Amino acid sequence: MSKKYLLGFDCGTYESKGVICDYNGGIKATAVSKHILKVPKPGYAEHDPINDWWYDFKRIVRELLEKSNISADEIAGIGISTIMAAITPVDENCNPLRNAILYGIDTRCVKQAEELNEQIGIDRMTKISGATCTVEAYGAKIKWIKDNEPEIFRKTKKFTIASGFLTAKLTGRFCVDKYSAMSSQPMIDYRTMTWSDELCEYVCPKEMLPEIVNTTDVIGTVTKEASEEIGLAEGTPVIAGTTDAAAEAVSVGVVEPGDTMLMYGSTWFMEHLTDTFCTDTGLWSGVYVLGDLYTITSGMATTGSLTRWIRDNFAKELIEQEKINGKNAYTELFKEAENIPAGSDGIIVLPYFSGERMPIQDPDAKGMFFGLDISHTRGHIIKAVFEGIGYGICQNLDMIRESGLQLNNVMAVGGGTKSRLWIQTVSDICGVTQIVPKVTIGASYGDAILAGLGVGLIKSSKNIKDWIQADYTTEPDPNNRDIYDKYKKYYEELYLLTKHIMHDL
Repeated sequence: MSKKYLLGFDCGTYESKGVICDYNGGIKATAVSKHILKVPKPGYAEHDPINDWWYDFKRIVRELLEKSNISADEIAGIGISTIMAAITPVDENCNPLRNAILYGIDTRCVKQAEELNEQIGIDRMTKISGATCTVEAYGAKIKWIKDNEPEIFRKTKKFTIASGFLTAKLTGRFCVDKYSAMSSQPMIDYRTMTWSDELCEYVCPKEMLPEIVNTTDVIGTVTKEASEEIGLAEGTPVIAGTTDAAAEAVSVGVVEPGDTMLMYGSTWFMEHLTDTFCTDTGLWSGVYVLGDLYTITSGMATTGSLTRWIRDNFAKELIEQEKINGKNAYTELFKEAENIPAGSDGIIVLPYFSGERMPIQDPDAKGMFFGLDISHTRGHIIKAVFEGIGYGICQNLDMIRESGLQLNNVMAVGGGTKSRLWIQTVSDICGVTQIVPKVTIGASYGDAILAGLGVGLIKSSKNIKDWIQADYTTEPDPNNRDIYDKYKKYYEELYLLTKHIMHDL
């Protein structure tokens, strides 16, 4: 039987998605499965690896095969991406020993990050590991387990990340791709892309860490046990996979130097490609998932999750109406902001509701609505939220531009692109043109493409650009430039003036 189809799976913060496509990018079926973000304590964020990730994967695979009427024997390769990190200690049989500790929205390891920076030294760590430890870093999260759950640490055979957990369940081999491993401070030696004997001793033996490989490497095939449990054909090739942001970037043709992706999801993430390794932007640097490309990345902690918070807490009647008349609660809520002027009549929002990642890297930062008076409406609040997120994005993009790099072919993706007002607001603030693709299947589509490259079914990543069509494009409105330039300064000053209060709280 001809193996001409590719399966991609992506696990996000609140849901998982899957796709089957052919080697020309044609979509045959898609599927979605939702799960819950677990917040057992303030500052914590967890998933259940079995009941969230593995359950979603099994459910989605079965639904994709049924919807597409494609036999499992026709799948040529499988690609998987997931949220960053999601550190999961497992035993020798890949059984998780606790819930996964998620990426930077989980800030429990502030103390461990600070201790590692102090013990190793900033200069030494940066020289070897490419960056310092933050709450994003794998090492700080592993050290938190070591310090606070020593019995679990003692039982751990391997520390996996989310994508590596799933590929290990499928193949029995523990791996992490180079792109994802770049967040493994302090253990990674980015100069050789190997585990550092010198720095691993501060966290855990390197034998407890997965093997570092290329994203598109075929690391194994679906085992008999996995085949029987899921319904995939035994022997189907599985690539190493990667982190969701990189897969999403690939899915919209971000494949050449200068290409940029802005991802509007529960959090915001940026992917900017270069042909050399850049370490002087102040943002995160790493290797990309394709060829000899490098990436500058950045992320904010609370974007789409902030609009969700407002909907759930201050627009409950719209949620109830959606159940009755089918009108999307977000769409109806965002309509209220359409006629609000630039600057939201004096409201400034600091979107630090889960601390903040880049550029301030402050897990203790707090959210703020500043400048409210009784004339303001719910529409003002929504527009100000869009603007606050835009000011934060602008800070990150300015760091790219100040390094002399060009932002070309800026592709906007993710759930936030459903609101043209939101994307237009960001374009106005940042002075950047954004292209929203007509088809945005998301990271799972990028996973399928990467699998196709890995098994040789897709010959070149540049073919992807031929598959992309624009849905709409947002050009910066020059009429809003003056007010947004002024408000950007206020945004930065508000944080600096209140930072000490945030930390005291």
